[in-house]
Amino acid sequence: MRSKGFTLIELLVVIAIIAILAAILFPVFAQAREKARQTQCLSNLRNSATAVLMYVQDYDETFPMSFYYAIGPSNLPCAMTMLTVVQPYQKNADILRCPSEPEAYDLDASFRALIVGGECGSFTKASYSYNYGLFRNVTSTRTVRMMAEVQFPAETSMIADADLVLFEGTCRSAIGLRQGDAPIRPRHNEMLNANYVDGHTKVVRAQPRAPLTNCTYIIRRAVNQDTNRNPFCITQGPYTRRCGDQAPLSCAFELHGLIEEDARGLCRQ
Repeated sequence: MRSKGFTLIELLVVIAIIAILAAILFPVFAQAREKARQTQCLSNLRNSATAVLMYVQDYDETFPMSFYYAIGPSNLPCAMTMLTVVQPYQKNADILRCPSEPEAYDLDASFRALIVGGECGSFTKASYSYNYGLFRNVTSTRTVRMMAEVQFPAETSMIADADLVLFEGTCRSAIGLRQGDAPIRPRHNEMLNANYVDGHTKVVRAQPRAPLTNCTYIIRRAVNQDTNRNPFCITQGPYTRRCGDQAPLSCAFELHGLIEEDARGLCRQ
């Protein structure tokens, strides 16, 4: 009489089937989990857009500066950034942390490498950076932006999934990436989230830049802890062409500048 049970071959077949199913399903589960994070990220950016627009309404239709130097609570020189300026309007600093990468960079640690008091509000971990063409540093030749200057509010970005480069790394000579730039960071299956001046948010598709020798940039995650990054590209939309140029850029690595229009259509100033 044959004893009950599986033969070795039958066990191997079952194991093989389970392994195949796991290989098929695990990526699906990972994509579903990332989609949920992307949805939360979009909600964060929708809330931060509301906070910025409330600030603009309260300050005579004027956008905040990206940062300016001030004296902090400890009577030390510090950098007052846009993220701290709009904080009273958003209440919860966690809305500036994407669940896919909640500690993308340390703002306070970055500025402490440049100025003794760091970030005036001691704002630390964040995941988003902002459009420096809209939120400007003020000098003798540049003033803050007014809402009336934004001709295309639905196309002009404010805050997006991006890094904050305060260490130049090796990309400056290759693609012009400089200290203080905000290259995009597509955290959601090669897509990034962004909000715009009219208050809406949307997903922007990006792709890895074609390999370029020695092109990485450095961000500060914490004190004495730096991270090398490789740039990503936006290849569609008005941010891919500078106004006055005939051909679009092969790679736009920032959502930077105001959107305007020339004879060839929408472009970035």
